[in-house]
Amino acid sequence: MLPADATASLALWLHLRRRAALAGGPVELPEAPPGEGPLVMVHLAEQAEEPPQPGALVRALLARRPGLRFAFLGAPLAPDTLPAGLRAVTLPRPQEPAAVREVIRALQPRALLVLGDQLPAALISGAAEQNLPVILCEARLVAHARRGSWRGAVNRGLMGKIARILAPDPTAAAAARQLGAPPGRIELTGPITETRPPLAANEAERRALAQILAGRHIWLAACPTLPEAKAALAAHQAALHHNHRALLILAGLPAETIPQVRAEVETLGLAAVLRSDDEDPSPDDHVLIAEDTQEMGLWYRLAPVCFMGGTLLPGPGLAPRHPFEPAALGSAIIHGPLTEAHGPEWTQLDGASAARLVTEAAGLTRAVADLSAPDQAAMLAGNAWSVSTGGAAVLGRIADTVLEAMENPQ
Repeated sequence: MLPADATASLALWLHLRRRAALAGGPVELPEAPPGEGPLVMVHLAEQAEEPPQPGALVRALLARRPGLRFAFLGAPLAPDTLPAGLRAVTLPRPQEPAAVREVIRALQPRALLVLGDQLPAALISGAAEQNLPVILCEARLVAHARRGSWRGAVNRGLMGKIARILAPDPTAAAAARQLGAPPGRIELTGPITETRPPLAANEAERRALAQILAGRHIWLAACPTLPEAKAALAAHQAALHHNHRALLILAGLPAETIPQVRAEVETLGLAAVLRSDDEDPSPDDHVLIAEDTQEMGLWYRLAPVCFMGGTLLPGPGLAPRHPFEPAALGSAIIHGPLTEAHGPEWTQLDGASAARLVTEAAGLTRAVADLSAPDQAAMLAGNAWSVSTGGAAVLGRIADTVLEAMENPQ
């Protein structure tokens, strides 16, 4: 055993001994859910602001192995997260080794799935002692890798007890290796993402507009605030110097901002047409103002580049749209730093080089110019499509790994 491994094993042993010494009274043992199917213990990270919810993963597991039963520990489950009629129990996470052994004896699980960026030491160690495969997924692990020497040594000791680490991104995989996880146990799967059906559009309308706009570079500002709409118009005016046939679609504007937007159009010397007037853009029109958000699926399909409003400049406007909407329909995405409304999704897109971040209005102008090049827009859009549609494949891979580990424990 290498010195670092010996130190990690000792640190983990001392940590668990301390947990045992601080143990409270007897543990109230849970009753296993009814049925004869194998049981999976699922631990949900308690330290995250938005704990991971297992509903989609549970459905993927049940699709492959009907009759599975579940025991959920850790963070509370959100209402209506799990499939109706699921055979499952919820219980507090046992905090020390003896309690873990009692819970495992009562439930007789076949595997422990640790979901999220928390490493429950007693639970992982206790499962490994009972030869239960431990699978870790959706854990970034970067904060664990940066911990001080003592806690870092404990985490290194835990890494050796985890059978499979399904890393959501390369940074997480690198952190797992830094913590001492054997490389052969690490697999890069990608993150679990919400899979959303593409927004609908009238296909006949799409074909007609595509024919009318053939040969024109089209870009979209989706639900911009009033300051963002003005910034988009300025960016479009600059773009027209290089591509005089370009068309900007301003979609999802509150009715009360339309007069100010039209005034800005006139100030900049641009020509605009209102969708509500039931007129199609002519070759001389520079801007299409489409107020109705019900047609957003149409605009995403027509525009190879999309700026997502509500992310750059605060002001009056509609709620920001979900970034997977344009991603699922092949549009390259530009956004600002105000990403709180859909933070996890923006993190996934930015981490996969699937969106262009701008921090001020001048940056929007540059991004629009850069993405007028079809190859640049196509690369960004392809990455975004992979992120937005990859959730089902990731869920399937995690489910397959859990079931394989249950059938073939090491």
